Amino acid sequence: DCNFFAPCDIMLLYCRALCPKERRPLAPSTKLALANSLKKLLQKKFLDDITVKELVEDCEVNRQTFYYHFQDIYDLLHWFLEHEAEAALSGAKDWREALLASLRYIQDEHMVIYHIYRSGGRDHLLDCPFHPLARAAVRSGLQACAADIPVSGGERDFLAAFYSHAIAGVM
Repeated sequence: DCNFFAPCDIMLLYCRALCPKERRPLAPSTKLALANSLKKLLQKKFLDDITVKELVEDCEVNRQTFYYHFQDIYDLLHWFLEHEAEAALSGAKDWREALLASLRYIQDEHMVIYHIYRSGGRDHLLDCPFHPLARAAVRSGLQACAADIPVSGGERDFLAAFYSHAIAGVM
């Protein structure tokens, strides 16, 4: 009446006891998984208090994987803000909808934004944390309003940068 698989079952139970944490599948993109982890941590703590170690442990990847995709946490933050802006504004048909979507995002994610803004790390970004949202709203507005006006690419870029900084400063 000997059970041949009993040693395997015992080994499986032993491994589960040592590693009680279930393996979660990574997001379709490792970058996105790291960004989601950053967002989760930013809901609880300031950017300055988040470490690469926390991010990689949460994603269950190694440090080399993090540094393969990003130079540092601020590089991840910049990618995260660009990705969030794109997602928040994806359904906007005109600049008004884009601006409302930006403000809605700020309201919904106020703790994330607060923890970024109140961090000394924000100085590592060239722009303020709201700049990607403002830039996307301005680009959408310029495309709608100036579609039939002959404006050079350089002038359009200048206007987008100028109004982006103005809107980001107000936000």
